[in-house]
Amino acid sequence: MPETLQLTGHETVTVTVDTFELLEVEASWDAGAKAPPAHLHPSQDEAFLVLEGELTVEVDGDTRTLEAGDTLEIPKGTAHRMWNSGATTARATWQTVPAQRTLDFWRAMDAARRTRPTGKGGVLTPVAVAPILKRHRAEFQLALPAPLERTALAVLGTAARIKGYK
Repeated sequence: MPETLQLTGHETVTVTVDTFELLEVEASWDAGAKAPPAHLHPSQDEAFLVLEGELTVEVDGDTRTLEAGDTLEIPKGTAHRMWNSGATTARATWQTVPAQRTLDFWRAMDAARRTRPTGKGGVLTPVAVAPILKRHRAEFQLALPAPLERTALAVLGTAARIKGYK
């Protein structure tokens, strides 16, 4: 049975291929979602094929809309974010190469959403997500200067420990 994970209140992924080299999912984004924070993957490439609906993407500061049939490749280390600002649900095939521990990261996000506070759009609060981000820096980093991101995660991580988040 395929594994489905809820990453935010508006975004789910269903795993279709899971190897160390390739993680492939079918993702869906609800209509009208807000833009997530810009992030990057230091050693992973991503590729998307939009199956239905439309996705707004920002890659290195350039914003555009993808429609059904459009593809997008995001090289490792490239700041980006993606959301559905359209009026209907959007679906896409999403590949991450190499997979590394991305699925573990998503499982942690899914589990945390059930027990930790979320803000608008069902996105984990900064304190709630900080321990997960710190643990998965090889797969996911906020698109901030490295010293600023490390400092922010240290401060937020301390608050998370006080609240009992692991």
